[in-house]
Amino acid sequence: MTLPTAEIEATIFDIHAFFTDWVGGRCPGDKETFQRNALDRISDDFVAIFPAGRMFGKKDFEGYMGSIYGSNPEFRIKIRDIRVQHATADIAVVNYEEWQRDAKDSDSPNNARVTTMVLGGKPEGDGLHVLQVHETWLPDEVQADGDYSF
Repeated sequence: MTLPTAEIEATIFDIHAFFTDWVGGRCPGDKETFQRNALDRISDDFVAIFPAGRMFGKKDFEGYMGSIYGSNPEFRIKIRDIRVQHATADIAVVNYEEWQRDAKDSDSPNNARVTTMVLGGKPEGDGLHVLQVHETWLPDEVQADGDYSF
């Protein structure tokens, strides 16, 4: 038995939808909403590696995301081409493209990256949590030709 593809995909879409709503100020900005939709979905030893090589853990993520609530109402994310590369009963390694529109904190406000996400079953058996994320820029020509009309 392996982690269900539908649950893996739903987790990826749900997390990014929340980030978009959080940054855009389109959801409640309270600690409980952030805890339930973000912090409870990532492991305590979570590591994120961004395209430029910057790394941070759960506490860094919490501080940064907490500071940017409602900072960019135009920000959007589109997830494309999810591919489950490996899945067992406890863990999944997934690749997908993440396209961002109007990202104020990026060198280019319209940008795209390929992401590898490692998901694991929560110890309490309630859904999946993110163990690690590693992002790499898509080639410049791919980004330049991309569809940002989402």
